[in-house]
Amino acid sequence: MSVEIPAFYRIGVGAIGVVLIAIAGYSARNTQIAVSDGESDALESASGGVIEAMRPLMGSHFSVRVWATPGREPAAAETINQVLDGVAELEEQISGWKPNSDTARVNASAGGVAVPVGTELRDLLAISERWARSTDGAFDVTAGPLTDLWRAARSHDVLPSDEAVQGVLERIGYEKIELHGDSVRLRVPGMKLDFGSIGKGFAADRAAMLLRGKGFSDFIVDAGGDLVVSGRRGDAHWSLGIRHPRSPRLLATARFTDCAIATSGDYEQYLVADGNRYSHIIDPRTGWPARSVSSVVVIARTGADADALATGLFVLGPEAGLELVEKMSSVEALFTLQGGGVRHSAGLSLQGDLLELRK
Repeated sequence: MSVEIPAFYRIGVGAIGVVLIAIAGYSARNTQIAVSDGESDALESASGGVIEAMRPLMGSHFSVRVWATPGREPAAAETINQVLDGVAELEEQISGWKPNSDTARVNASAGGVAVPVGTELRDLLAISERWARSTDGAFDVTAGPLTDLWRAARSHDVLPSDEAVQGVLERIGYEKIELHGDSVRLRVPGMKLDFGSIGKGFAADRAAMLLRGKGFSDFIVDAGGDLVVSGRRGDAHWSLGIRHPRSPRLLATARFTDCAIATSGDYEQYLVADGNRYSHIIDPRTGWPARSVSSVVVIARTGADADALATGLFVLGPEAGLELVEKMSSVEALFTLQGGGVRHSAGLSLQGDLLELRK
């Protein structure tokens, strides 16, 4: 059936800071085949079309869009399904919520013996350790017990006690992760790995790798708002919208490519207590929520890097965060402050509502 393409095409639900925007002028005569069981949608034109599929994965909606030239649509659809199957397999390996995953087995053995794990978890831990050190512990995948403590606090609308926070902090610290060849050990009983702040970006990178290996270079992998963007949408750029953390309007629009984009924000999950708003993003060093910014958008080379840094920079705040970003190549960041102001790294330009990379 023929449908009109909406001006703003929102992806998924929940704490998503980046949305896709349909290209202006994309003909309403294009055909959209909507299939609800994970098969692909096709937006067709004379020069090609977008083949898309989405599944609930990794606690969010995982979407893959591929621009396919005429005749390559079936191959694109098959590849997208293979990509989503691969993400599902990866989730079984690294998700702490999957009882037989490597992560769950490592967590269950905390304080005990080392646990043999697969390559994927070892790679993920290596990337996580690098960003934990770079951010001085502002990003830390051992923060799982703190996440649990503050999730319970939000469910009861009450702050945890100082004693409870201090007790949990004894089980936090990336330096307490021990790697023994192909095995991993958590040194302290009650420790818990939690890849919620990097796992989706890591999965998006794996998805992008498979797409390129199958000969597709024009695509967007959307892991619940963490994006890996490659190439173009035919003759046009992929267009992105940056969500405003305190308003239904967009903060900015952008046309980035060949990069990854991730957002951390306090607009979906938070606790209000004693008249104060407490984010769900916890500083692993203090045990208390980070409160200096409302959102951080990061542009980096890989999804894992952007995902981890979005959390780490949110915790660091704009001063220390921008100081860190300016020392790194191929990383840019945009901070929305609690008071509504905006700060960004030197490599970005924000003119009106248009966000661009400086040449």
